[in-house]
Amino acid sequence: MASKKYTIFEASDILHQVGELHNSRIHIDYGTGEKFTSGEVHLLSYVVNNPGISVTRLAHDNGKTKGAVSQMIKRLESKDLIRREGSPLSDRSVLLYPTEAGLELHAAHKAYDTVDFGRAYKALVEICSAEKVNSAVSVLETWLALRREMYD
Repeated sequence: MASKKYTIFEASDILHQVGELHNSRIHIDYGTGEKFTSGEVHLLSYVVNNPGISVTRLAHDNGKTKGAVSQMIKRLESKDLIRREGSPLSDRSVLLYPTEAGLELHAAHKAYDTVDFGRAYKALVEICSAEKVNSAVSVLETWLALRREMYD
């Protein structure tokens, strides 16, 4: 596969398209009998992986406004997937934790994405090498960390 030199705009546009495609508004049953958007389950996964995270930090790390995250948290709370606890450090701050149902959905989501994304990954490895795909994921992970740091 020939290597192309991308302009900054082209790279930005490709990243945007990947993000939009991945964060579709389509509701999916991840194996629990209830449908959720990709954004909802990935936000839940972030809470599972960062128990006790604040809404402000969650918004920051996910590049969303506090209002948008709060709306999604309310939906997840109403479905008993996330619970809020007051922060011991501040009366105004709340911390987010997954519930048992949230942990179950997280596990189902991981299994679903392993199969679903696995099909696309397999096809991609047929075109590129597994080493190139892994390298691309590593670069994206570094890019995410850098972007989060830039907006701290």
